[in-house]
Amino acid sequence: MKTKGVRMVVWTVGIAASLLGLWAGYTQFYEGGLGQPEYTIVERAGDVEIRRYEPFIIASTVVNGAGQSGLSSGFRILAGYIFGGNKPGENIAMTAPVLQQDQPGESLPMTAPVLQSASGMRMAFVMPADRAMESLPSPDNEAVSLTKVNWGDAAAIRFAGRGKQNRFQAAEAELLRALRDTGRVASGPALYAQYNSPSAFPPLRRNEVIIPLQTQ
Repeated sequence: MKTKGVRMVVWTVGIAASLLGLWAGYTQFYEGGLGQPEYTIVERAGDVEIRRYEPFIIASTVVNGAGQSGLSSGFRILAGYIFGGNKPGENIAMTAPVLQQDQPGESLPMTAPVLQSASGMRMAFVMPADRAMESLPSPDNEAVSLTKVNWGDAAAIRFAGRGKQNRFQAAEAELLRALRDTGRVASGPALYAQYNSPSAFPPLRRNEVIIPLQTQ
């Protein structure tokens, strides 16, 4: 009986390890391979990267409501657009990251009808790099706007695990301190970027705070 119990423990541990390995592999090789905005790293200082971004296109919407319910609502609106809620009902490839902006400003440019909202909290999906504005389908939902983003240089700091708002806020404060120490000036509000779905393996999740910079 004792030997049987030991075998059961070994099997259980082996199965659990295999499942964790599959979970981690999915996160690293599938979600880690999603398209994202192109950039080059021009400088590193500790945990902070200074990047030079190529222009890219976003689908964005104003987030109505506070907290997680508001974020979920914004996500559903944008997901509706890329999963066929457009003319002519095209499915658009998923990319990363999902961008969130909590303060009014021009980091995520606004166009009508989004421009009519006084809310500063917005969410955006990055469109595939091989799509031009004129080749993207028109959203069925007028709350979705397509705009081109041209940050140029931006500062970024990364952390792993769950992308909770208090962790983003702490990372933003750290990034702002680093920018003050180097004399760099933000050209817009901070953006919270999540590169993984909620189903990703938590230790491998990639979260970033990104702040566009004024040209020096």
